[in-house]
Amino acid sequence: MGTDPLVSVVIPSYNHEKYIESAISSVLNQTYKNLELIVIDDGSKDRSLELIRQFKDPRLQVHAQENAGAHATINRGLEMAQGDFLTVLNSDDLYEPERLEICLKRFADNPDLGLVSSWINVIGSEGNLLGVKQGWENMQPWDLGDPDRSFRKTGSFSLNLLSSNYVATTSNMLWTRAVYQAVGGMRDLRFVHDWDYLLRVASQFPCEQVEQPLMRYRIHDSNTIHSNYDWMMFEICWVITANLNRFFGSQLFNKEELSAEITDLDMLYESINFQGNEKLVWLIQNYLTHLTQQGHPSPEEELIHNKTLREFFISKVKKPVEEQAPSRPPVLHRLHSHLKKVKQRMF
Repeated sequence: MGTDPLVSVVIPSYNHEKYIESAISSVLNQTYKNLELIVIDDGSKDRSLELIRQFKDPRLQVHAQENAGAHATINRGLEMAQGDFLTVLNSDDLYEPERLEICLKRFADNPDLGLVSSWINVIGSEGNLLGVKQGWENMQPWDLGDPDRSFRKTGSFSLNLLSSNYVATTSNMLWTRAVYQAVGGMRDLRFVHDWDYLLRVASQFPCEQVEQPLMRYRIHDSNTIHSNYDWMMFEICWVITANLNRFFGSQLFNKEELSAEITDLDMLYESINFQGNEKLVWLIQNYLTHLTQQGHPSPEEELIHNKTLREFFISKVKKPVEEQAPSRPPVLHRLHSHLKKVKQRMF
């Protein structure tokens, strides 16, 4: 790579006329200038495409398509990308001005890195700051039994991903072309395609987190995660079941002493929370084993592509107990609870 490698930014745009101009501007106004911006409008029904086409910058490419979904739109953009580094920005999020410059310095300092993320400024629908998510250190989506015995004590980027998607969003990932060539694109998931991608990358490549908020992640009522609790919980159970064994023998259970193996087992036990859906996890795991033994070429994808199978597993998601259950999905409930405390301290 040259001293100023090309960065490809992909924005999948869908019905975010309120936010899309800010998203695009946050890319074009980066302090790092050698970039291409690929915006693909995924069949928006509002004025998004009209607003996108008002921008006049030679680094910007605009494409329109019939609605295909987030993961397919992202993958199309990644296939078009020419950059040495690849990244995605959701059309309701924003980059801080120095994001690319600071993240690229991490890669320059450590050429072995495959992916970099950062802390996050969490904002409301109108752009007001709600709090700063500091990776795995705060705003946990669910309780861990004993954090001092969990993966949190390791300070490991990859192992902490097994507890939750603390990176939080597709917008918070910058990775190399070598990673893309090895891992490929996003898989066809509605809620956790970013988490799945992170686990696939982190199991193979060194990754780092910049301890500085370099993007703004927007919380609003139309976030995808609001839409279907059961489907979301199925995908959470699926993503851990489908990816956990990628870490065996390399980052987990890679030591000869039995005591070290027991320590890894204990950390794993304290780090995983399936919200009462352990039976569903057991079912997914055993059916994946069955498909593998039958010689199925892609057993993991079968569970998410086969509508009949997917709906069966979704139907087995355990509903949260009413008096304990938040009105939001647990991932957002914990986040909003923390942000409420943040705002109370602010005022």
